[in-house]
Amino acid sequence: MKFDKFLHNFGDNAIIDSSSFAMLGEKLVDIRRQVSGWVKKGRLIQLKKGIYIFSDTYRKMTPSPRFIANYLVVPSYLSLEYALGYYDLIPERVTVYTSLTTKKTRTFTNAMGKFEYRSVKESLFFGFTKNSLNNQDFFIALPEKAILDFFYFREDIQGVPGEFEAFRFQNLETLKPGRLREFSRAYPLRVKKAGRSFIDFVKQETGAYVKIR
Repeated sequence: MKFDKFLHNFGDNAIIDSSSFAMLGEKLVDIRRQVSGWVKKGRLIQLKKGIYIFSDTYRKMTPSPRFIANYLVVPSYLSLEYALGYYDLIPERVTVYTSLTTKKTRTFTNAMGKFEYRSVKESLFFGFTKNSLNNQDFFIALPEKAILDFFYFREDIQGVPGEFEAFRFQNLETLKPGRLREFSRAYPLRVKKAGRSFIDFVKQETGAYVKIR
C-alpha cells in the first residue's frame, strides 16, 4: 500500500487504531510492516503498540493529551494530581496525565506526553464526568472524586488534623462536601476518615459549609 492511500483513509482521524486496518482490504501483516516503516521514516508517531497519529507534516487534527489519555487505556478517566491541577485545587503545574482504570497499572511515555494509569477495583470506578476540548471528549473525575482518589493512593494520609496543609490545597469553596461525603462511602475506612477530616478542613478554610442539593 502506498502512503498516499493510507493518508486518504485515515487523514481525518485524530488517532489511528490498528484495529481499523482490516477495512483497507489488504493483508494485515503487510499493512503492519508498512506502518512500522512509516514510523521509522517519521511519517507516523506511535503512541503505544497499535495506536498512532500522523506526524506534523501530515496531521490535520492534533488530539489533545486528555483525549489520548482516555484512548490509550479503556476504560479510564483522568484523576489524581492531574485532575486536582485541572480544577485548580493545587497550585502546581501538573504535566503527567494521571488516570484510573479497572485494568492493570501501567505507564506510557510518547511524543504527546507521559500517561500514568493506576488500577482500581470496579466499585471505585465512578464519579467522573465527560468534558470536551476542541470537539474531543474526555472523561475526568469530579473534583470531590479526584480528592478521594488522591487520598486512596496516598497511604500516608490518615485523616489526622493538620496533615492537609502540606498539600497547599486552594479554591476549596468550589467543592461540595455533601458529594465528597457520599462518594467516600465506597472507600476503605482510612479514606472515609480522611474524607471526614477533609470536610472539616474545608469548613475551616472557607468559613462556610456548602451543601449539595
